Amino acid sequence: MGLDDVVGILENYRGREKTLRTLQYGLLFITPAARHSPSTKAVLEGISAQIGGVRVILRLFDDLSMFQYSKAVLKQSKEKDWIVRWLEVANIVVDQLFFPVEHLAWARDVKILRGSSSSLWHASLLLWATSLVLTILRSLQKIFLLKQNNSRLQAEEKDRQEEKYEAELLTIIMHAADLLNALNWLPNRPWSKSFPVWQVRSQCTWRPWHLPFPLWQVGVFGLVSSLIGFQKLLQPRL
Repeated sequence: MGLDDVVGILENYRGREKTLRTLQYGLLFITPAARHSPSTKAVLEGISAQIGGVRVILRLFDDLSMFQYSKAVLKQSKEKDWIVRWLEVANIVVDQLFFPVEHLAWARDVKILRGSSSSLWHASLLLWATSLVLTILRSLQKIFLLKQNNSRLQAEEKDRQEEKYEAELLTIIMHAADLLNALNWLPNRPWSKSFPVWQVRSQCTWRPWHLPFPLWQVGVFGLVSSLIGFQKLLQPRL
């Protein structure tokens, strides 16, 4: 990949977002390297939190593009399987709800609106987790259909089917990694101790000390998801 490719990625909104996400979780992943230097660890966590805040602000401009994408998917979708179709519709509905809820939570954090933001962050987190589950179920159904049709295909078609299978498998791994973090951030988790205070973000930052997962583990899951997303983004360029 040359300089022109790197510049093209960074000038593109999706490429910039993927880059920021990879940096955000990458910084969390390397925090154990600074365990003997609390100041360095604090710097890594602070930069990661700032990048997370930038990503929240950038998503303020995603509503129209998401709406346009949703219309295109509903209009152009040619999926014959009714399970895939309805999972897709449900996913679109959940994603459309996510953005305004997150925007309202951010607006309360920065005092544009009055009130506590914690319930809204909780709602946006639940919507995100629901979207991830729906996407995973949709990919599993697509894999099931690919396996069913594979025996009736010729060699060239089987190669294309194998590529689709691998793409869906990567999608499952990517969203499963994100889902682990989403479940980790939920309050009142049955598998973890209860904490007196919970807030997914405070002033658009995380409260990592309220998480049952070690901070580096949050970074691992996020980094796995981000790198797969990056690979999907770069694939057409390769």
